[in-house]
Amino acid sequence: MVLILAGGFIYFNTLKTRHQELIKSKVYYALNLVDSEWKKDLSNDRVVFTTPTFVISNIYKSMEGPKSDQFIVIDDSKEELLWLTSFKTNAVSADESRKMSNDFVCHTNFEYRDAEHYNRWNMTERINSQYPRITSISNGVEDFQLPEGFGFPVFSNERLFINAQALNHNITDSSFHIKHKIEIGYTKHRDKALTPLQPKTVFMMFPFDPENPYQGPTEQLPNACIPVETKNHTYIDTKGNPLSGHWIIKPGKHQYSYDTSAQLNIKDSIRLHQITSHLHPFAERFQLKDKTTNEIIYDCKSENFSNKIGLKQTPSFSSQKGVWMYEDHTYEMLLEIDNTTDTDQEMMASMAIFYYDPDMELKIRESQL
Repeated sequence: MVLILAGGFIYFNTLKTRHQELIKSKVYYALNLVDSEWKKDLSNDRVVFTTPTFVISNIYKSMEGPKSDQFIVIDDSKEELLWLTSFKTNAVSADESRKMSNDFVCHTNFEYRDAEHYNRWNMTERINSQYPRITSISNGVEDFQLPEGFGFPVFSNERLFINAQALNHNITDSSFHIKHKIEIGYTKHRDKALTPLQPKTVFMMFPFDPENPYQGPTEQLPNACIPVETKNHTYIDTKGNPLSGHWIIKPGKHQYSYDTSAQLNIKDSIRLHQITSHLHPFAERFQLKDKTTNEIIYDCKSENFSNKIGLKQTPSFSSQKGVWMYEDHTYEMLLEIDNTTDTDQEMMASMAIFYYDPDMELKIRESQL
C-alpha cells in the first residue's frame, strides 16, 4: 500500500497542472467535499446555470484550472422555439451570496449538438460541416448581447453543451472556493420573431515541427510557433502539416498575422453582425481585416490590468446593419501582444462570429411555428 501511494504521488507530480486539477476535482466530488451538482434557475426570458464548486489552490493559466462540463436543456417540459440573444458569466462565492472577480473565469463555451440541431430542421447537409460552437465568454468578456432583432434559434427541449473552467493568474497565498453563474438570455418565438444568425469560430494557428515541436522558428519553418503542448489544440492543414492554436509568447512585443479565409469558407457572400474575441492576457490589439479592400472590419483594443495579470476589457463588435464579406476576398487576423513579464506566457486568439442565416430563416417561415 505504501509503495502504491508513493508511486501514485510521484506520478501525480509528473502531470501537467490541468491534468492534476482533473484528478483533484474528481476526488473532491466523489468524496462530497464540495458541491458537485449543476443547478438551473429558469425564468420567462433567461436561464441561469450554476456550476459545481471549483477549488482554487494554485496558479492556473488558461486551460489549466478546475472545470466542469454539462449537457443542458433550457426547458424540457415543452417544445417551443427560442431565440438565444445574450450570454453572461460571473464568478461567485461558493455559497452564491456574493460576486467574485471575473479574474477567476477562464472561459464558458456554449455549444449545440449539430446532429440534433440540424435534423430538427431537415438541414442534414450542415452536420459535421464545422465545429458546433455557439460562442464563448472568456477573461475580459463578462457578457455580450446580439444586435437588437437577431438571435440564434434553438428549441426549448434541445440539448446544448456548456464547458466552464476557472482561472487564477495572481493569487498564490490562499485556497478558496468559487462557482460560475452562467446566464443565457432568450426571446420566445411566439412573442417575437427574430432574424436568425449562424455562429462560427475562427482562430489563429501556426506551424511547428512535429519531430522537434519546442524548437521554434527555423529556416524551413520561419513562421513556426512553440506549442504549449502537442496533444490539445493541434490541427492538421490540407498538406498534412501540424498547426497549434495555443502557443508560447516570449517576453516583449510581438505581432502575428493569419490568413483566415479558408476558415471563414464564405460561399458567395455573408453579412456579418457580431464578433466576440477570445484572448489571453498581454494581448493588446486584435483585428479582422479585408486584405482585398484594406478595410479593418473589427478593431479590438484590449485593456490589460496594470497591477496584475489579466484582461480588464475586450470589446465586441455588434452591428444591426451588418458588414458584407465575400468569397473572392482575402481576410486576415492581426494580433499585437506585449508580454510585460520576464517569463514565457501562453496565447490563444479566436473570434466567435455571427452572420445572417437566410436558409434558416426560410426553414422557420416554412415551419409556421
